[in-house]
Amino acid sequence: MRTPKLMLIRGDGQDGTVFSLERREVSLGRGKCDIVFPDDPAISPRHCTFHVSDGRVHVRDEGSTNGVFLRIHTPTALSDSQIFLCGEQVFRFERFRPVPVTIGVDGAVFGGTPISPWRFRVVQILAGGHTGLAFCARKRSMTIGREDCDINFYQDPYISHYHARLEERGGQYVLTDLDSRNGTFVRLQEQAILEPGDHVFIGRQLLRLEDA
Repeated sequence: MRTPKLMLIRGDGQDGTVFSLERREVSLGRGKCDIVFPDDPAISPRHCTFHVSDGRVHVRDEGSTNGVFLRIHTPTALSDSQIFLCGEQVFRFERFRPVPVTIGVDGAVFGGTPISPWRFRVVQILAGGHTGLAFCARKRSMTIGREDCDINFYQDPYISHYHARLEERGGQYVLTDLDSRNGTFVRLQEQAILEPGDHVFIGRQLLRLEDA
């Protein structure tokens, strides 16, 4: 049986260091781990674990601050508050939640500008976990890219012209990569099985699973 490996993808897109998954469990982090990235502040001391069983590679987040992101290849349903990544932009998906009306002490309904309901929204997450811009969708779909999209980040060199689309399908909200150059990534919420060729973002490191 061939030993699976992780290939580090350098900033210029070329292959870099190779990490062999020779043992049943291989830890990755900034501290005392099998694979160490001591200079990456976005990686937790013990960030995640790669588990090999019956020739399959699983990845498990160990409660890291910034999570483990997997590149999607097919339309992927998002759960409420799930985090995803396009280029250098980190987003949180949120379904519409009706806001209860506040009643005054005298029984009068508080008056103000009426709130136009939206179907879902995408919230930008800034460095340090702070909330940035919020983009509300009142139609069934929203596109993200650099130009001519509903949400545009023209200064982000890693976002494609048309990068990703988020849309409502039969009660689900589905994220689709639009053949972007650098891919769309979803933060894992539970242990996942990796296939050869899969890319994972961990901190600021991009890794690809190799089967030999």
